Amino acid sequence: MSSLWLFVYRHALVVLWVTLLASALVFGVLPPATALGAGDESKPFIDVTEAMGLKGNNGGVAAWGDFDNDGWVDVCIGGEVWRNEEGKRFTKVAKVGGPAIWGDFDNDGYLDLFCWESGKLYRNVKGREFVEVKFPPLPMKVSVGAVWGDFDGDGFLDLYVTGYEANDAYQPHAIFRNQGDGTFAEIWRTKDKLQPGRGVTAADFNEDGHLDIFVSNYRLEANLLWLNDGKGKFTDVAKDFGAQGNLRMGCYGHTIGSAWGDLDNDGHLDLFVGKFSHPPEYQDRSQFLRNMGPDKKWHFEDMTKTANLRWQESYASPALGDYDNDGWLDLYFTTVYPGDKSVLYRNRGKWKFEEVKDGGGLSLPQTYQAAWADFNNDGHLDMITGGRLFRNPGNSNHWLKVHLEGGGKVNRAAIGAQARLHLDKDTLTRQVEGATGQGNQNDLTLHFGLGAQKEPIRLEIRWPDGTRQEVDTPVDRTVTVKRAK
Repeated sequence: MSSLWLFVYRHALVVLWVTLLASALVFGVLPPATALGAGDESKPFIDVTEAMGLKGNNGGVAAWGDFDNDGWVDVCIGGEVWRNEEGKRFTKVAKVGGPAIWGDFDNDGYLDLFCWESGKLYRNVKGREFVEVKFPPLPMKVSVGAVWGDFDGDGFLDLYVTGYEANDAYQPHAIFRNQGDGTFAEIWRTKDKLQPGRGVTAADFNEDGHLDIFVSNYRLEANLLWLNDGKGKFTDVAKDFGAQGNLRMGCYGHTIGSAWGDLDNDGHLDLFVGKFSHPPEYQDRSQFLRNMGPDKKWHFEDMTKTANLRWQESYASPALGDYDNDGWLDLYFTTVYPGDKSVLYRNRGKWKFEEVKDGGGLSLPQTYQAAWADFNNDGHLDMITGGRLFRNPGNSNHWLKVHLEGGGKVNRAAIGAQARLHLDKDTLTRQVEGATGQGNQNDLTLHFGLGAQKEPIRLEIRWPDGTRQEVDTPVDRTVTVKRAK
């Protein structure tokens, strides 16, 4: 059987399962979900860089995305596009104008690339080639990050691009609106107090259906939390909501990259703020910020002391993912100074994080590269970092992967969509991200570790246009959910 027909056959089986289980809603109910169980401990990650043909990649920041829609996630590393050959090998197929992130700006079903350093946009032509298309000139001389998101709710992905610093001057940030006809227009830029932005990531943290933006600012500057009114107008609420950072002796922190994720399984997206910090105590350290939900008007509580992250001076780019499939998002965090090494922290629940010995095989020096994806489709998240690809040998815990596909007033790549699983007292939440950390991007296919949960499960989708959808599915597989018409 050819690889194409095998993929179609497997996809048909998944659709059949989902259809049969949807019928159970009419004739009965699913078995009750179980509480999360730890299962077996995961073994150390295995370096498969050379075996997978990725030796010689440039080691730049990484963005995962299935650009040819064959069911195997590909990767863009520092401007080089590598195709995943059915989990057996990667082949370099294209080069674009610098580090880039994936988003389907023209809603044709194929992921396109935006390069923030050069301001170049590339259209994916049916998974075969990348063709540069016209994009407005960037107002900043230097940028080190951007994020995709439909910020005005018209069903088309827009772009927020950070400005860093050049010639001893901080650079403006800007938003480019997708006009819906294949073109973009700059509609906003920071004009008053300029700040040196590095990583930028977006999430609807207050669950009003509008995608908000968090900007990681460097040089001891306060961070930005842009609250979206749904029409593309943003207000910085970082100070009022507890996300600006800790002000000490007139200084905040050197924030490089941050990541959204539900770290306590309460159904609300929390925020990890990753900070480089020199030894003096006045320099703010990395923060674990708990989203306190609607009862506390979506403000954040600082859980850093409880989480107990070990200090290192040169922390850089974080990435959140449930590597051991126990249902709790874990933290991988890179460093960039000689002598410091990346760390892996296992989430034990209740804001307790435990450092994994030797980083679980991921303890590398000096890299900004960190992104999670299940490149071999075995249900266990793998990691690309430090110019190397690491395979997760996994354990016996159960899992579910969810590929979302938008339609109507929802962008085709479903960036900004959220999915939830309700397990006993826990609600697992994942979102489709337009960027994470500094310049990286996790796989757009959502990954849930399920621990001991082996019975079929109900999946709740919250689309960016405010509509909700429920699907019942078996576990230990990948399911595709299209927005209901």
